[in-house]
Amino acid sequence: MIPTDDTIFFEDSTFFKNHSLFDLPTSETIKAMQDAALFHSYSRQLFVFPELCLAVKQVRVTNRHRASAAEGQTLWALRTLLPEVRVPEVYGWKRDGDHLFIFMELIRGETLQDSLNDLTEDEKQDICREIGFMVGALRRLKRPSDEAFVGAIGGQPTMDPIFFGRFSEPFLDADAFYESFTRIPVSEREQAHADGRPRLPYDSPLVFTHNDLNPSNILIAPRGSKGSRHVVSIIDWEQSGWMPSFWESCKLKFWLMLGGHRYKDLIDRLPDLVGEEPEDVFMAFVTYVQSWGGLG
Repeated sequence: MIPTDDTIFFEDSTFFKNHSLFDLPTSETIKAMQDAALFHSYSRQLFVFPELCLAVKQVRVTNRHRASAAEGQTLWALRTLLPEVRVPEVYGWKRDGDHLFIFMELIRGETLQDSLNDLTEDEKQDICREIGFMVGALRRLKRPSDEAFVGAIGGQPTMDPIFFGRFSEPFLDADAFYESFTRIPVSEREQAHADGRPRLPYDSPLVFTHNDLNPSNILIAPRGSKGSRHVVSIIDWEQSGWMPSFWESCKLKFWLMLGGHRYKDLIDRLPDLVGEEPEDVFMAFVTYVQSWGGLG
């Protein structure tokens, strides 16, 4: 059962083997560190405490953003149900007024984005296969048979920037998702396609999806002091949730293509990373994403 508490700490997690709740930074301490954030956006900041091997994500409620524990819930679920998917261990989360703080393991490593040009061909191949293995495991994650929504793991609306701030609830089912994404009512779908609107694979299964699998969210490190580099963690699960099976591949391909020549090698390795959808599916995806203003 996924924890739904506004505040919860997992006292059986690694952090609490050597520390107590009193060792965690307070809300006031974190709020006073805004200039020291490792990552900073309109509603989210990431702070690191290396001496505690701790990272804290602060999420702030805004008029377009509901601070939810979805990322913490996802990390908890994956560590519990899919240990083969390498993610930071979550120690807990706390709601404090308009802020939510997620306390998690600080993973040491370099991003694939920063290291891409330094990797050997063998390292690239191994890393892509590792990611592909973990993506495959995500897609095999089971959900309760009575669930059909498209959204975050705890039943929250998707945090995909394409839809960010536009919906206050998850999509009830796949049909509701496609009606919103394509702006074509189900009853008018066939006529719309006959008139030239691109067709998506509407019968695609809903699978668990990272949804932001760009190279900056993949951390790698050497095996041992001089070993070849491998994936130590996939991070930033805020956008994750139940999405159509083509979504991860199409979105990553679109993102990599926007990055230009520097990501050509990863585009060529897309089948190993996340699989590859037919070109007509990808082009239909791009058409509808652009109608929403792009990837966000």
